[in-house]
Amino acid sequence: MHYKGKAIKIIGEEEVFGKKVYWVRVEEDGSFHQVSESEIEYPEDTFSASSLRFLSIAGKIKSEIADKAILAPYESSLIPLPHQILVLEKVMQSLHNRFLLADEVGMGKTIETGLILKELKLRSEVKRILIIVPKSSMLQWQSELKDHFNENFHVYDSELITALSKTFSNIQADEELNFWTQHNQVIVSTDALKPLVRRQGWSQEKVDAYNKYRIEAVLKADFDLLIIDEAHKVGGSSSVVSRYQMAQDLCNTVSNVLLLSATPHRGKSDHFRRILQLLDPDAFTGDGLPSIAELEPYVIRTEKRLAVDYDGNKLFNERKTHKLTVELDPINHYKQIALYDAVTDYVRRGFNSAKRKKKTATGLIMVLFQRLVSSSTAAILSAMESRLLRLQNGELDEDQYLDDLGLDLDEFAFDLNVEDVNYYEGEGLADEEIILSKIIQQAKDCLREEEDAKASILLKKYSTLRKELDNPDLKILVFTEFRSTQKMLLELFKRKGFNSVGINGSQDLDERKRVLTAFRNGAQILVATDAAGESLNMQFCHIIFNYDLPWNPMMIEQRIGRVDRIGQTHVVQAFNMLTNNSVDLRVYNVIEEKLKNIIEQLGIDKTSDVLDSTLEMQDVQKLYLQSLLDPSKFEFAGDKWLMEIRKKLSNYQSTEGALPVVSSDDLGPGKARAIKQSPLPFWLEKLMSFYAFSKGGSFEKNLEGLIKYSINGEQKKYVLDAELALSHSDVEHITLQHDLIRQILGDIGTFDVDKGIPVVQLNTGEETSGLWSLWEIRAKNGFEEKKKYQSYFIADNGKQYSAYANDIWNRLIDTDRSAKLSLHGSIESPDIKSMLNEYLFITYQNLEAKLKEQTKQKRTNKLKAFDYQRARIQRIGIPNIRFSKLKKLEKEYNSWETDFESNSTVIPGLQQIITIRING
Repeated sequence: MHYKGKAIKIIGEEEVFGKKVYWVRVEEDGSFHQVSESEIEYPEDTFSASSLRFLSIAGKIKSEIADKAILAPYESSLIPLPHQILVLEKVMQSLHNRFLLADEVGMGKTIETGLILKELKLRSEVKRILIIVPKSSMLQWQSELKDHFNENFHVYDSELITALSKTFSNIQADEELNFWTQHNQVIVSTDALKPLVRRQGWSQEKVDAYNKYRIEAVLKADFDLLIIDEAHKVGGSSSVVSRYQMAQDLCNTVSNVLLLSATPHRGKSDHFRRILQLLDPDAFTGDGLPSIAELEPYVIRTEKRLAVDYDGNKLFNERKTHKLTVELDPINHYKQIALYDAVTDYVRRGFNSAKRKKKTATGLIMVLFQRLVSSSTAAILSAMESRLLRLQNGELDEDQYLDDLGLDLDEFAFDLNVEDVNYYEGEGLADEEIILSKIIQQAKDCLREEEDAKASILLKKYSTLRKELDNPDLKILVFTEFRSTQKMLLELFKRKGFNSVGINGSQDLDERKRVLTAFRNGAQILVATDAAGESLNMQFCHIIFNYDLPWNPMMIEQRIGRVDRIGQTHVVQAFNMLTNNSVDLRVYNVIEEKLKNIIEQLGIDKTSDVLDSTLEMQDVQKLYLQSLLDPSKFEFAGDKWLMEIRKKLSNYQSTEGALPVVSSDDLGPGKARAIKQSPLPFWLEKLMSFYAFSKGGSFEKNLEGLIKYSINGEQKKYVLDAELALSHSDVEHITLQHDLIRQILGDIGTFDVDKGIPVVQLNTGEETSGLWSLWEIRAKNGFEEKKKYQSYFIADNGKQYSAYANDIWNRLIDTDRSAKLSLHGSIESPDIKSMLNEYLFITYQNLEAKLKEQTKQKRTNKLKAFDYQRARIQRIGIPNIRFSKLKKLEKEYNSWETDFESNSTVIPGLQQIITIRING
């Protein structure tokens, strides 16, 4: 029976004014409807072998789902690794959902988070989710959650929040509107959300209005899962820092919290405790580092050295970093040397002038020019021409000029406090336009008369690597900070006959994905800027050239991290390019080489963690400025910096063992291998084909894996392979939660015994004669439902054979073993339910006992959760929000207490999916 094309079960009927009215339940989604007799459809489907196989495979899939302790790994487009499954299991088995995920860099914390939120959603424990991430990672998070978990998140950036704030503030409504409630799944950047205490030129009223539509509105929006990426960045220097206060208020309001950080301790116990107090303020009072025993209920960390793949092999390969020095020859590169010296002199004079006049923006522009000339002649020429044109036109707004340069300024901006830097007290810029004109002419002469030294060395090294690795199509990833350098390189590679593509921050995510696909499938070279590189993973490439080096050493780590990730099968090699006369080379020798020696002497092997934990960018920037402004003082500045870093590293070393680490014994590949070898994808394919054939439709799958599916005259294209889905934008990826699968599984309907039961002949006919049937047994209360799918076989001698029943079930879904299945009419249905009553009841009793035990535990957990939530809300710093949250919690508690008993009553359920007569 069907209602509006969906399978239903009649659960009640009554006659009203002479007309029959039915209560029905839609099998697909469990919804209830009151319908008239005329609205019920009785399809005239003739029972077929495909119908029998469809019912059998549908029951098998439902049984697999019902038996799984966790479902999220089967709902994602990837197969989780052993450590990722371990994280999911630990979170799901805990009495609370408040954790710090502290895996090392590159271990896939985004995937772990996706698994957890998917599992919580499948269990209907969360609905409204807020993810707070750095601005540069918003699109990456949105993309990965969509691609891997089919979860749609809306990005709220600063511009959108400001626009919505203005719109909603002008809406006249009886009740205050909150745009944070418009979407259930939101990604926002940390800076866009954090509250303001004050801002120059703003009145207190304006500051209050700003905060009202950000943190205050979010606290009122009733999110039930909060995720904070890079959680160490909200720890702050004290508990009064705005980022920390934002995190604290949110964590006190939201019951489920996941904090993510590869370096949460950062060598500072007070900072570490502040982060932990976001999870549980009472558990982490006091001073000093918490013990491992205190941390274990809240912190999960897997180290790279312990991580394994599905076969138990080490997950990460060796990484090698090389300095690739570009020697500028006084004869062949005379003009390039002269250009570099001229720009450096101009920058020093311009910086001195900006320093005296306290023009921070101008000082930053000068620093950028130095980095541009280190990158390429094309880059500095473009910037110089732009600046000269502005000066000639009287456009002196330096802040606007920074925007017009088209650079990814988030990576350039820093505090230009250079009080500790010794610099030349030379002359300023007496006639800047004349100087710029000369530099522009020099740059043009360079481009016309000399071959770019860095580009030549890059091509030469690429040629050598292709020979050494015996791979003429070797892929390389070239990173640059500047789009003008990117353009120059792409034009050069094209002239030299290489297939190359480029990604930069001006492209949207879809365009970047198309370029990445072209790189993976054919192009030899990808030239990327840092803004683009952050949002993409490129494990299929293992050679990186850092054409120019950022001043932030962690940026180099992040670049290498684009390829040194899970799934990388080769040794990663990174080549850092520096010219022998550059400002950068002096700093590189200190940070990369001397610092590396210190790290090795201390026996520390986690370089990326060390850099993130101990390097203060302001100090690193001072080194670069010292190298630029007065190289004669650089050696002293470098030694002083290294001495300070050595002290910090000693502190890091003492706290490195402060985190509980997942045991290698727990990281076996068994569970991951079970998921990888799960029959579910294979069964889903069978389900679709059997269902299509049973409905007179068609199902075709080509060698590539693309499925053409047609039913009721409508044709669609699907794939079951996640990787294939990513490379075909016009197809849909099939998982358990796909609407098509949900609709098919919901179309099992109720077996109509009044029509009789089919008579089936299997294989050669050498079977035991009897009745085979498939049942769904349920135990349900107001909190949960337990299901069991069970097959039974009653032979003609009256005995029940469980093993034989399962063998028949397996053969019914195996088209090879049951190829000779044939139907021979039907017979009148016996009272199979009475015959199996004892067996069915035993199964139900087991389900009922499990349900009662879980309900008892649920009550205990719920009471603890209420107490804990009440204590957290008491800590909210905004009085009116604290009061309303407490009032709402008490109302929720009283309602829950009242409903608990009635919801605890267990209701049995039984459905006969199919019964057939087996002829022996």
